Amino acid sequence: MTKHTLREFGLHLARLRKRRGWSQETLSLESGLARSYLSGIERGKRNLALLNICMLADTLGVPPSEMLDFEIQGSSALHVEEPRSVFGNAQNAAIEATLRHMAELSEAEVDLVAAMVRALARKGSYRLD
Repeated sequence: MTKHTLREFGLHLARLRKRRGWSQETLSLESGLARSYLSGIERGKRNLALLNICMLADTLGVPPSEMLDFEIQGSSALHVEEPRSVFGNAQNAAIEATLRHMAELSEAEVDLVAAMVRALARKGSYRLD
């Protein structure tokens, strides 16, 4: 198994999660797996056990075989589609650059960034307009 395989699996998991309209937090609550663990899987940084693959499949309502059916996606699997219709081209470029940089962060760094965003959102000082 290569890092590329882990990354492809993670991107496939993210697509399945987003197809249900779920955040990582929601999948975490539904599956019982830690959000930071799920984040690591989606970023291709974690190798997961068969038991966890089956648990995620059950949670997402797909057969376990679909969890492993990520290679048929080909090179299109390298980009996870996100709805961005509310943003302009400049914001799209900034979001895509941010996502690329976030993929390079460690789990601890991702948790720190998430905590800062939550704190800003609670204060009402973080706006996307």
